[in-house]
Amino acid sequence: MGIKHILVVAGVLGGVLTAGLASAQEPAPVATTAPVATTAPAAATSSLATGESDRTQGHASGMMVQARVQAQSNLLSIGGSGFIVGYQGPSFSLGVGLGLTRLGASSGGQSASATLLQISPTATVDVWHSEDGRARANIVGSIGYARASVTTTGTTQSCTFDGFGNETCNNSSADVTASASLIPISLGFGGDYFLSRNFALGAEFGLQAMILAGASTSSGTSTNSVDAGGDLEFAYGALRATFVLGK
Repeated sequence: MGIKHILVVAGVLGGVLTAGLASAQEPAPVATTAPVATTAPAAATSSLATGESDRTQGHASGMMVQARVQAQSNLLSIGGSGFIVGYQGPSFSLGVGLGLTRLGASSGGQSASATLLQISPTATVDVWHSEDGRARANIVGSIGYARASVTTTGTTQSCTFDGFGNETCNNSSADVTASASLIPISLGFGGDYFLSRNFALGAEFGLQAMILAGASTSSGTSTNSVDAGGDLEFAYGALRATFVLGK
């Protein structure tokens, strides 16, 4: 083999080695990944916003105290539940109504007093409410027990004469009491507006009935039952203020 041929072979081998070194030094391709979306689901964000809105609107639920001022259509107002204590729910309330009415008068040694004590379980159910939950219309119903009594006190004078014509007088008083057991029933329609989550002002009107369940009279140490029955119906109206102790 001549020198010419040796130079050709050396040139070929050098080109091959140079190409191999260049390919070995070329950096490896870097794998690329698609960007990942990091935005929160729109549905979850909407749900949180709705829950926060519901919590801050409407009214609270919890223990309820309602003060009432009631008037009747009859001439002699026999009152009603002055307070209702119970539980206020999202769209209803359950409570016990308590009422006490007392009247008294005296003149010329005569006196009279009348007392009515009433206990009435009461239920209120909402039938409509505004979009923000503050204004509400409801139906109110109650049935309970009442005890009425009327007591009169009279003074009598008895005089005696002795053998010389002298007069001796003694004064004595006697109490006469008449009492009755009654069943009060009422059905009304009303509405409230919650000025805050824990306080509302409202009004109510409807019909109320007092059914006589039994009666008796007593004078001194004697008591007699009276066989009587009857009922009284009248329209009523009431203003009410409701306090709710809750969140």
